[in-house]
Amino acid sequence: MEQPEWRLRAKLANAYYDGKQLSETQRWNIRQEDLEERAINLIRPVINSVLGQEAKSRTDVKVEADDDTHADVAEVTSSRLKELERETRAHMAVSEAYASMVKKGLGWVHVSRSSDPLAYPYRFESVPVDEMWWDWRGQKGVTLDHRCRWVVRSRMVDLDEVEAGMPEHRAILRQSVSGWSEGMDDDGSHLGQPERYDLASAYENESRFALTVKKWDWLDSARKMIRLYEVWYRVPAEVVVLHLGGRNVPYDAKDPRHVEAVSRGLVKLSKGITSQVRRALYAGPHRLIDEGTTKRHFPYVPFFAFRDDEDSSPYGLIEGMIAPQDEYNERRLRVQWMLKARQVEMDSDALDTEFNTIDDIAANVMRPDFVAITNPNRQNRNQTAIKIRNDLQMQPEQFAIMADSKELIQATAGRYTNQLGSAQVQSGIANSMLIEQGEQSMGEMNDNYSYARRIAFELAVDEILEDLKGERTQVPVGTGKTRRVVVLNDWTPEGMPINQVGDAHIKTSLAEVPNTPAYRQQSQQQLAQIIQALGNNPQAIAVLAPAYIESTSVNNREQVAADLRKVSGLPDPSDKEAVANAEKQQQGMQQAQMEQQAQLAAATLDVQVSAAERNRASAQQAMANAALIQQRIEAGEPQANVAETMAKTEQAMRADAAANEDQILEQVLAEAAA
Repeated sequence: MEQPEWRLRAKLANAYYDGKQLSETQRWNIRQEDLEERAINLIRPVINSVLGQEAKSRTDVKVEADDDTHADVAEVTSSRLKELERETRAHMAVSEAYASMVKKGLGWVHVSRSSDPLAYPYRFESVPVDEMWWDWRGQKGVTLDHRCRWVVRSRMVDLDEVEAGMPEHRAILRQSVSGWSEGMDDDGSHLGQPERYDLASAYENESRFALTVKKWDWLDSARKMIRLYEVWYRVPAEVVVLHLGGRNVPYDAKDPRHVEAVSRGLVKLSKGITSQVRRALYAGPHRLIDEGTTKRHFPYVPFFAFRDDEDSSPYGLIEGMIAPQDEYNERRLRVQWMLKARQVEMDSDALDTEFNTIDDIAANVMRPDFVAITNPNRQNRNQTAIKIRNDLQMQPEQFAIMADSKELIQATAGRYTNQLGSAQVQSGIANSMLIEQGEQSMGEMNDNYSYARRIAFELAVDEILEDLKGERTQVPVGTGKTRRVVVLNDWTPEGMPINQVGDAHIKTSLAEVPNTPAYRQQSQQQLAQIIQALGNNPQAIAVLAPAYIESTSVNNREQVAADLRKVSGLPDPSDKEAVANAEKQQQGMQQAQMEQQAQLAAATLDVQVSAAERNRASAQQAMANAALIQQRIEAGEPQANVAETMAKTEQAMRADAAANEDQILEQVLAEAAA
């Protein structure tokens, strides 16, 4: 109750967004001047542009594993998380928290299990700011900041709902709602019955509670409602830790791997102090539940926009827009008054007092059917009896200030006219630069939003993993032909763990995947450009065409893409077995192609060696023929006969060489084909 009064500022900011911008003093003055209560809301379109940007850039969330060891666990968790997003309307809850942080400076999201056994098992809801209180020492946050020791949510609940969930406290709750008037003595005991200790103690607690908290703050006897306080708080707790290769995990005596590792001395054990999260539930001053939990963090996630440096109180965009909005409204009311105001100038004897007075003129001068009876015997009968004028000399200055206030509202929020649908620049580059600058001005706030959003979905992943820790849990994943069953928390015959969820939750992380119409359209355009650029490559088109079909909005796009892959001989990306077989087949084809290229290279080398040997033999034969010609010429044989004989010999040698080369080439080609 001693926190800074930021809630009043938050309510005022939200009222300005709703158009409730005139104070009671302004309304009284407006009624006195007979003006119309008008406030032009310039804040709402600026804030709506910020909220629309969040909806436009919204992303899906999936779970990824750091390595292939826990790929199946990550796939199962990602599938469950996708279902949780759809069934709990998680994106809507996050969007509502974002709207609250933009307007008021703070929004809350609650991630928990549903108490209704017939409803979806998980719950993802946005919580009003007025219901939440937290330890003010948690400066960096609330959910993950261990300096924040407690979080409280308070809300009014019907008595019958509390009784249905906790029938053991029915007597105390009914007495509180009835004002302890149902057959009770002053000491809290039943009339004519022995004293009950629980009722007497509850009566005493409520009497002390009434000294500091007014009864109507936590009780509604007419409506039969009582205020519940859900308290989450941290307490120190001792824990035994296993040190595993730079990673610390709590020792679990039920895990045979932990027991075996400790018995063999393979790991180091140590004791330390951590914090345990507990949960308590109060109905006014009456404690109904106080129990320990297995959670590491509070289930409530705050979405802070900005924090005041002096007292760390949250504030949003509207707080800086209130002053220029007030200035705009005030100047507009002043212009409205100036347009209606009239200045009356007349002599003291200008009116016929038998029919009207100066008060009558002042009260009716702005009426379009204004009537005044003048005095025919006045002194200045040569001049107009009554002069009525409207002085609008200051009106241009008023409009200039109004225009400046309008620009200040946008400048304070960091939004430009181009982002509000009214372009003032014609250049596309200049327009893009202004839009980018506007988005940069939202950087800090959107960064805080992304951080809180990630924490919220990490809490949802923790809830999912908690339900998947059963021994040999079988979970179906995929659809159609790709549907398969993943077995979690299993063991090999040798005793090695398979898909252990307790280990995988440390290795999983959240990765954001854009999933908006604008993003899909952009991806589709990029794929179309790539396909057009690779028009001469049918293999590339066979790979990209199914992806292009899947990025469209065709109803049966998945079936069409599957048919295209089937015709092209490509596996479905979601079918891991088919993808693995295709990769093995492709690797085999690449290896065979490499072996074929190696054989062809070896055969080419043999041809080159054979050609070199033939050239060397031809050179030697040529040298021998030259020596023989010289000998025959020296012996006296005619030179013409010698030349004719040598020409015939050389022709025969060339024919034999060509025949040998053709024979070697045919042999090489036959080996390459084999």
